[in-house]
Amino acid sequence: MKQPEYRCTEKLWKPIVRPPRHNYRLKDMGNEIFMVHDTVVKRVDFEMANSRGLTLQCSLFEPVRIQDKPHTCMIYLHGNSSSRVESLTILEYLLPQNISVCGIDLSGSGQSQGEYISLGFYESRDVNDLYNYLRLNKPFITQIGLWGRSMGSVTAILAASLNSNFKMLVCDSPFSNLTNLCQELASNNYNIPGCCFNCFWCFVKSKIRKEAKFNIDDLNIIQIIQTLQTDVAIVFLSAKGDTLIGEKHPKILSEKFRGIKELIQFEGTHNSKRPIDVMKGTVQFIITQMEKYEQHSSLRDTKVSLNCKDQIPIPDIGAPLLHSEKPYISKTEK
Repeated sequence: MKQPEYRCTEKLWKPIVRPPRHNYRLKDMGNEIFMVHDTVVKRVDFEMANSRGLTLQCSLFEPVRIQDKPHTCMIYLHGNSSSRVESLTILEYLLPQNISVCGIDLSGSGQSQGEYISLGFYESRDVNDLYNYLRLNKPFITQIGLWGRSMGSVTAILAASLNSNFKMLVCDSPFSNLTNLCQELASNNYNIPGCCFNCFWCFVKSKIRKEAKFNIDDLNIIQIIQTLQTDVAIVFLSAKGDTLIGEKHPKILSEKFRGIKELIQFEGTHNSKRPIDVMKGTVQFIITQMEKYEQHSSLRDTKVSLNCKDQIPIPDIGAPLLHSEKPYISKTEK
């Protein structure tokens, strides 16, 4: 990953929305057909246009045995200096359970188009566009969930607030409020007092709004998570040694969330490999909640068909403040 060069006037704001882009080669995604334990998997790479006209690069991993059968899919959402390569970290846990995985280079990241990232604001729109693409082109995918890390976990929460069809989320190290996070990092890492932070933060917000076209104040995830429906299920993952996004951020989001939830804390750092038992426990939570939702949906559809005989129900088929995140599975750097 090559560190971008910033002019003096850009050093306060540009690293937040233009951190190092993860450069990788397609071969870093592995073989197109491969084995995960006893499961034969096929990877299909595709591109799609998002609602802003940007071309996004995606990869769908499906067990061959279920490609023509109804099955669940988890969309993996990467961190702010990462890419769809990071989706490889969950394949061994989900694919043997007949759950497909779709990785995406969110706009401004990896090989997708886009000049800036937006810490979840526009990325959540990308996720909704991908949802619509999968619904249109992959008829055997039934339920679609979201698994995000850091920026990706915030993206998942924002996407669920935009699209009520997302009922299952895994949120690994989400921040609760971007302004609060940056103020914590300024104080802890650079000893910048609150009064000084407030002065230059106004400049940062104004510049980002002008150049990257979004308002940082809209990334108040504490407020947004309280708007999610109570039938949404979320696993919050939190590393005890995370010095970028402290434990209190996932904890407060878990407390404010009104739906089905589980908070899993474990030893590790922001970018460390997640423990096997944590991953297995998370996948079991996903399976349990997906099965419950499937049963509930079946009962609901049955009632509709019984009560409305003439109707056929249609199923819903490196900033000085914000450090960039180096993906812990990265194989290739330039």
